[in-house]
Amino acid sequence: MAVRSKPLGSAPQRPARPQPRQPAVAPRRAFAPYPIVEPPARAGVGAPAGLLMLAFGLPLWALGAKYTLDGVVIGLNLLAQFLELPARVAAPTGWWNLLLVPLGLIFSYVEANVRPNIRGGASQLVALLVLLALTHGIDVLTTYLGITAPSSLPPIVSQIINITWWSGYLAALILTYLPEMLIRGGWALLTE
Repeated sequence: MAVRSKPLGSAPQRPARPQPRQPAVAPRRAFAPYPIVEPPARAGVGAPAGLLMLAFGLPLWALGAKYTLDGVVIGLNLLAQFLELPARVAAPTGWWNLLLVPLGLIFSYVEANVRPNIRGGASQLVALLVLLALTHGIDVLTTYLGITAPSSLPPIVSQIINITWWSGYLAALILTYLPEMLIRGGWALLTE
C-alpha cells in the first residue's frame, strides 16, 4: 500500500539578517551645542580672605571658649549654692583651659553639624531638637554668665558690656556664633 502525501511546495525562506524595526516615535534631532559658561574668576580673593577670616575667627573662638568655661563654673557654683552644697568649683586657669578645649570643640561641632532628620521618625526628631536646644542654650547662657561676671573683665569693658540690659546678651550671641562663622567661612574659602 502506498502512502500518498501532499507535495511540500516551496518552503518559506528566512531573511539572512533581521530587519530593524521602525521606532514608534521619530528620534529627536541632536541638541545644538551650547557654549560652556565658566563662573567668573574671583581674582585670588579666596586665600587672602580665608586667611584673614581664620586670623580673626580663631582668637575670637578662644575668647568665647574662655568666657564659656568661666560661665560653666559660675553655673555649677550657682547650682551648688541652690542645693546648699558646701563645695564650690574653682575657675580653671592655665593649662586646664587648654585641656578643656575639646569640650568647646564638641559643642561647636554639634551646633554646626547636627541637623534634625525628618525621615528618622518622630522620636529621633524630638531628641535631636532637644539636643540642639540644650546645646545652643547652654553655650549662649554660659558665655553670658562668663561675660557678665564682674571679675572676668577689665572695668572699662565691663561697663561697656553692661551699659544696657541687652548688651550682655548681644555680646554672648556674638562671641558664641561669630567666631564659628568666620572659621567655617575662612576654611571654605581656603579649600575651594
